[in-house]
Amino acid sequence: MNPPLILATGFSAFPGAPENPTAWAIEELERTGWQPAGARLVVRTLPVTFEMWSTTMFPLLSALQPEAVVSFGLSAKAMGVTLESTARNCVATDRPDFTGACSGTGCVNQHGPALYPSRLPLKEIAGRLQQAGVPMERSDDAGDYVCNMLFYKLMAAAEVSGPKVAGFVHVPYLESQAQRLNAAGHTIVCGSVLNEGQLLLGIESIISAVALRLQGE
Repeated sequence: MNPPLILATGFSAFPGAPENPTAWAIEELERTGWQPAGARLVVRTLPVTFEMWSTTMFPLLSALQPEAVVSFGLSAKAMGVTLESTARNCVATDRPDFTGACSGTGCVNQHGPALYPSRLPLKEIAGRLQQAGVPMERSDDAGDYVCNMLFYKLMAAAEVSGPKVAGFVHVPYLESQAQRLNAAGHTIVCGSVLNEGQLLLGIESIISAVALRLQGE
Protein backbone atom coordinates (compact mmCIF):
# COMPACT_ATOMS: atom_id res chain seq x y z
CA MET A 1 0.00 0.00 0.00
CA ASN A 2 1.42 3.36 -1.05
CA PRO A 3 1.92 6.01 1.64
CA PRO A 4 -0.49 8.97 1.45
CA LEU A 5 0.36 11.81 -0.91
CA ILE A 6 0.78 15.38 0.30
CA LEU A 7 0.87 18.29 -2.13
CA ALA A 8 2.65 21.44 -0.93
CA THR A 9 2.40 24.60 -3.01
CA GLY A 10 4.05 28.00 -2.98
CA PHE A 11 3.57 31.12 -5.08
CA SER A 12 5.78 32.96 -7.54
CA ALA A 13 6.41 36.72 -7.57
CA PHE A 14 3.55 39.23 -7.83
CA PRO A 15 3.13 43.03 -8.00
CA GLY A 16 4.88 44.55 -4.99
CA ALA A 17 6.74 41.32 -4.25
CA PRO A 18 9.57 40.75 -6.75
CA GLU A 19 10.67 37.67 -4.78
CA ASN A 20 8.53 35.16 -2.92
CA PRO A 21 9.95 33.13 -0.03
CA THR A 22 7.48 30.32 -0.67
CA ALA A 23 8.86 29.83 -4.19
CA TRP A 24 12.35 29.61 -2.70
CA ALA A 25 11.19 27.07 -0.09
CA ILE A 26 9.40 24.89 -2.65
CA GLU A 27 12.49 24.91 -4.86
CA GLU A 28 14.66 23.96 -1.89
CA LEU A 29 12.36 21.08 -0.88
CA GLU A 30 12.52 19.80 -4.45
CA ARG A 31 16.29 20.22 -4.64
CA THR A 32 16.97 18.32 -1.42
CA GLY A 33 14.30 15.69 -2.00
CA TRP A 34 13.09 16.01 1.60
CA GLN A 35 10.18 13.72 2.46
CA PRO A 36 8.03 13.54 5.62
CA ALA A 37 7.96 10.31 7.58
CA GLY A 38 5.09 8.08 6.49
CA ALA A 39 4.00 10.10 3.45
CA ARG A 40 5.02 11.13 -0.05
CA LEU A 41 5.51 14.82 -0.81
CA VAL A 42 4.99 16.54 -4.17
CA VAL A 43 5.72 20.26 -4.45
CA ARG A 44 4.66 22.89 -6.98
CA THR A 45 4.98 26.67 -7.37
CA LEU A 46 1.81 28.39 -8.59
CA PRO A 47 1.45 31.58 -10.61
CA VAL A 48 -0.16 34.54 -8.85
CA THR A 49 -3.12 34.96 -11.18
CA PHE A 50 -6.86 35.02 -10.65
CA GLU A 51 -7.14 32.24 -13.28
CA MET A 52 -4.68 30.04 -11.39
CA TRP A 53 -7.32 27.74 -9.91
CA SER A 54 -8.85 26.74 -13.23
CA THR A 55 -5.62 26.70 -15.24
CA THR A 56 -3.19 25.18 -12.73
CA MET A 57 -4.42 24.12 -9.30
CA PHE A 58 -7.62 22.24 -10.14
CA PRO A 59 -5.94 20.23 -12.94
CA LEU A 60 -3.12 19.45 -10.51
CA LEU A 61 -5.54 18.17 -7.87
CA SER A 62 -7.38 16.12 -10.47
CA ALA A 63 -4.16 14.53 -11.72
CA LEU A 64 -2.52 13.84 -8.36
CA GLN A 65 -5.55 13.15 -6.13
CA PRO A 66 -3.55 14.03 -2.98
CA GLU A 67 -4.82 13.05 0.45
CA ALA A 68 -3.59 16.39 1.83
CA VAL A 69 -2.73 19.84 0.49
CA VAL A 70 -0.80 22.57 2.29
CA SER A 71 -0.56 25.85 0.40
CA PHE A 72 1.92 28.54 1.42
CA GLY A 73 1.93 32.24 0.53
CA LEU A 74 3.76 35.44 1.38
CA SER A 75 2.45 38.05 3.80
CA ALA A 76 4.93 40.88 4.29
CA LYS A 77 3.13 41.92 7.48
CA ALA A 78 3.27 38.43 9.04
CA MET A 79 4.94 38.21 12.43
CA GLY A 80 6.06 34.65 11.84
CA VAL A 81 4.70 31.50 10.24
CA THR A 82 0.99 32.33 10.24
CA LEU A 83 -1.59 29.56 10.57
CA GLU A 84 -4.72 30.67 8.73
CA SER A 85 -7.90 29.29 10.27
CA THR A 86 -10.55 30.78 7.96
CA ALA A 87 -11.00 31.20 4.21
CA ARG A 88 -13.33 34.09 3.39
CA ASN A 89 -15.55 34.62 0.36
CA CYS A 90 -14.00 37.94 -0.65
CA VAL A 91 -11.59 39.22 -3.30
CA ALA A 92 -10.27 42.75 -3.79
CA THR A 93 -11.16 44.20 -7.18
CA ASP A 94 -8.37 46.81 -7.21
CA ARG A 95 -5.28 44.60 -6.78
CA PRO A 96 -3.78 43.32 -10.05
CA ASP A 97 -2.30 39.85 -10.31
CA PHE A 98 1.02 39.01 -11.95
CA THR A 99 -0.47 39.54 -15.41
CA GLY A 100 -1.96 42.93 -14.49
CA ALA A 101 -5.53 41.63 -14.42
CA CYS A 102 -7.90 42.41 -11.55
CA SER A 103 -10.73 40.33 -10.19
CA GLY A 104 -14.05 41.18 -11.82
CA THR A 105 -16.02 40.41 -8.69
CA GLY A 106 -15.65 41.05 -4.98
CA CYS A 107 -16.28 37.46 -3.97
CA VAL A 108 -14.71 34.10 -4.75
CA ASN A 109 -18.05 32.40 -5.35
CA GLN A 110 -21.28 34.38 -5.63
CA HIS A 111 -23.27 31.39 -4.44
CA GLY A 112 -20.80 30.12 -1.84
CA PRO A 113 -20.81 30.44 1.95
CA ALA A 114 -19.18 33.38 3.67
CA LEU A 115 -16.32 31.28 4.99
CA TYR A 116 -14.75 27.84 5.25
CA PRO A 117 -12.64 26.61 8.16
CA SER A 118 -9.18 25.18 7.62
CA ARG A 119 -8.86 21.39 7.62
CA LEU A 120 -5.27 21.42 8.85
CA PRO A 121 -4.42 20.07 12.34
CA LEU A 122 -3.68 23.59 13.55
CA LYS A 123 -3.21 22.72 17.21
CA GLU A 124 -0.67 20.01 16.44
CA ILE A 125 1.10 22.25 13.92
CA ALA A 126 1.34 25.10 16.44
CA GLY A 127 2.86 22.72 18.98
CA ARG A 128 5.50 21.53 16.53
CA LEU A 129 6.41 25.07 15.51
CA GLN A 130 6.73 26.18 19.11
CA GLN A 131 8.82 23.14 19.96
CA ALA A 132 11.08 23.88 16.99
CA GLY A 133 11.47 27.50 18.07
CA VAL A 134 10.02 28.87 14.84
CA PRO A 135 8.17 32.21 15.27
CA MET A 136 4.48 31.65 14.64
CA GLU A 137 1.08 33.23 15.04
CA ARG A 138 -2.55 32.43 14.32
CA SER A 139 -4.87 34.33 12.01
CA ASP A 140 -8.55 34.17 11.09
CA ASP A 141 -8.22 36.46 8.05
CA ALA A 142 -6.12 35.41 5.05
CA GLY A 143 -6.72 38.72 3.26
CA ASP A 144 -8.53 39.37 0.00
CA TYR A 145 -5.93 38.56 -2.64
CA VAL A 146 -4.95 35.41 -4.58
CA CYS A 147 -3.82 33.62 -1.39
CA ASN A 148 -7.28 33.78 0.12
CA MET A 149 -8.88 32.92 -3.21
CA LEU A 150 -6.83 29.72 -3.41
CA PHE A 151 -7.58 28.94 0.24
CA TYR A 152 -11.33 29.36 -0.28
CA LYS A 153 -11.45 27.30 -3.48
CA LEU A 154 -9.30 24.59 -1.92
CA MET A 155 -11.60 24.29 1.08
CA ALA A 156 -14.68 24.30 -1.15
CA ALA A 157 -13.18 21.43 -3.16
CA ALA A 158 -12.34 19.58 0.05
CA GLU A 159 -16.00 19.78 1.09
CA VAL A 160 -17.01 17.92 -2.07
CA SER A 161 -14.33 15.41 -2.95
CA GLY A 162 -11.22 16.00 -0.90
CA PRO A 163 -8.43 16.39 0.00
CA LYS A 164 -9.52 15.50 3.51
CA VAL A 165 -6.66 17.49 5.10
CA ALA A 166 -6.04 20.92 3.58
CA GLY A 167 -5.37 24.53 4.40
CA PHE A 168 -3.26 27.63 3.97
CA VAL A 169 -0.26 29.14 5.76
CA HIS A 170 1.27 32.59 5.32
CA VAL A 171 4.97 33.23 5.88
CA PRO A 172 7.05 36.42 6.05
CA TYR A 173 9.92 37.41 3.80
CA LEU A 174 13.31 35.82 4.14
CA GLU A 175 15.73 38.25 5.76
CA SER A 176 18.11 37.88 2.81
CA GLN A 177 15.32 38.70 0.34
CA ALA A 178 14.21 41.81 2.22
CA GLN A 179 17.78 43.09 2.43
CA ARG A 180 18.44 42.41 -1.25
CA LEU A 181 15.20 44.00 -2.44
CA ASN A 182 15.60 47.11 -0.30
CA ALA A 183 19.19 47.49 -1.50
CA ALA A 184 17.90 47.32 -5.08
CA GLY A 185 15.51 50.23 -4.44
CA HIS A 186 12.31 48.35 -3.64
CA THR A 187 10.45 49.49 -0.55
CA ILE A 188 9.85 46.29 1.38
CA VAL A 189 8.18 46.91 4.74
CA CYS A 190 8.17 43.74 6.83
CA GLY A 191 6.35 42.81 9.99
CA SER A 192 9.13 40.29 10.59
CA VAL A 193 11.61 38.17 8.66
CA LEU A 194 12.88 34.61 8.87
CA ASN A 195 16.21 33.12 7.92
CA GLU A 196 16.38 30.22 5.49
CA GLY A 197 16.76 27.62 8.22
CA GLN A 198 13.72 28.89 10.13
CA LEU A 199 11.51 28.92 7.04
CA LEU A 200 12.46 25.41 5.96
CA LEU A 201 12.14 24.06 9.49
CA GLY A 202 8.72 25.66 9.81
CA ILE A 203 7.44 24.27 6.53
CA GLU A 204 8.86 20.81 7.22
CA SER A 205 7.28 20.84 10.69
CA ILE A 206 3.88 21.69 9.19
CA ILE A 207 4.09 18.99 6.55
CA SER A 208 5.26 16.44 9.12
CA ALA A 209 2.24 17.24 11.31
CA VAL A 210 -0.03 16.74 8.31
CA ALA A 211 1.64 13.39 7.53
CA LEU A 212 1.07 12.28 11.11
CA ARG A 213 -2.60 13.26 10.91
CA LEU A 214 -3.02 11.21 7.73
CA GLN A 215 -1.51 8.17 9.41
CA GLY A 216 -3.99 8.50 12.27
CA GLU A 217 -7.06 8.52 10.03
